[in-house]
Amino acid sequence: MACCGYGGPPLNYDKRIDCGQTKILNGTLVEARGCNDSSKYVNWDGLHYTEASNRYVSAQILSGKITIGMRTILSQN
Repeated sequence: MACCGYGGPPLNYDKRIDCGQTKILNGTLVEARGCNDSSKYVNWDGLHYTEASNRYVSAQILSGKITIGMRTILSQN
């Protein structure tokens, strides 16, 4: 389930309320709702990637379309 959430731009995320919760924040009753179709979203709560996003990235890596050379990996240390 992707969370269409609560919190506004840029990520529609507020750490005070988890996906699926209803809470009073700043004197207002708010609900962090799940999205109807999580396959259309990159992350589910503003921080964590959805299964659809992970599937896409994995497919790109496994097909060789995205590669990171050893030189790049070693230069990051």
